[in-house]
Parts: sequence; structure tokens; C-alpha cells
Amino acid sequence: MDARFVNPFIVALTTVLPQLGFKSIVRGKLYAKEQFIDSQGVLVNVQLTNQVSGNVAFTMSQDSAKRISSVMMMGMAVESFDDVAQSALCEMINMVTSNAVNSLNKEGLAVGLVPPALSQDSAPLKICNSSFIGIEMIIDELPLQIGIGLN
Repeated sequence: MDARFVNPFIVALTTVLPQLGFKSIVRGKLYAKEQFIDSQGVLVNVQLTNQVSGNVAFTMSQDSAKRISSVMMMGMAVESFDDVAQSALCEMINMVTSNAVNSLNKEGLAVGLVPPALSQDSAPLKICNSSFIGIEMIIDELPLQIGIGLN
């Protein structure tokens, strides 16, 4: 996969998240994997459409999801990963993916997105027809994995 598809997501994370109250965004390893991303407990998938088709999937533990949702809700305690907390997490992911898609559109690629879909199923998710690029991120000491798969 071309780096021009991956870099906008890394830049979006490091640009958008500090504006939302996150203090430390560190990129870990990049890796390649075949078709399926493993869920770590919470998985949010955003489908890419138009000139580029595929998926961008964000996965994390439920504890990480609750803590990220808490930051999104201005520090409100999140005891259970309820509908409000899920909505806050999806909104953060929507903001990051929208920012990345805007960057891709500025580069001349017509890319749209479908609103995020959250799952708490432990089953792996097929995000593309071949291999995808995985990115390990640490957000305020919370591990997050992103899979970017294009068809």
C-alpha cells in the first residue's frame, strides 16, 4: 500500500487528538497483515467509498475505549461503555477519519466515508480483499490499533 494512504491517518491523529484534550500521541510499529483485523474488545470500522474503497478499523480494549470516551466527554467518569460513551468514541474516530479523507481529497483522490460502526464482538473483521497496513498508536498511554485496508 502506498504511504500516501497511510500518512494522512497518522497526521490526522496527531493533529486532531490534541485539540480534543489528548496529551500524548505516539506512533508505534507499522505492520502488514492479511484481510482480517483482530478485535481487542471494541472495534470501530469506517468504510471508505468512491475512487478508493476499503475500510479503516480502529480497535482497542474496553478499558481504553472508556478512558478515551472520558476525555471526549471533558473528563466525565465513564463507568460503563454505554451508548453515550460509544457515541463519544465514534465521534472522535469520525473526526480523525474525516480529517484524513479531506487530506486525501486534496491530493486528488475522491474518497468518501460511511459513518463509523462500533462492535464489541471479539470476532476478527475483514477490512479488505488482500493485505492491509496496521499502525500501533499509544494515546495517553492507551494502546490503539488502526488497520487501513484498500480493495
